[in-house]
Amino acid sequence: MSGILRRWFDIPWLGGIRVAPWFLLAAVTIVTVAAVGAGWVQSRPGRLNYGTRAYRISATQAQLTFDVEKSPNAVAQCTVRARSRDDQVVGRRTDIVVGPATNGQRVMTLTVTLPTSQEANVVEVEDCQIIRTG
Repeated sequence: MSGILRRWFDIPWLGGIRVAPWFLLAAVTIVTVAAVGAGWVQSRPGRLNYGTRAYRISATQAQLTFDVEKSPNAVAQCTVRARSRDDQVVGRRTDIVVGPATNGQRVMTLTVTLPTSQEANVVEVEDCQIIRTG
């Protein structure tokens, strides 16, 4: 039996019989830890991501379409702001609640319109936080 194992682990480019088993054990350990870590991150109910899809700006208002990725049963609250060319905040909404998904999806798309005090240059999601895990 040890002859078969000796042939399996005698990999010259890995350093032969003395190094190859340790290298293979380290590789299997790294892959296992990465898989467990990825599964843990995906299952966390407090995990939240958001990203801008599109925005439209006029002289008196700004409209933003963005995606929120969260657990299907979690509830998040987001703040959207509009900024002028000189980086001043010209509009803000803090009352945007992203409720539980009715279809079980993790990603929800929202469109928000906010009035502005002057023409904005950019509209962005300032912050999103989970307010109730699901």
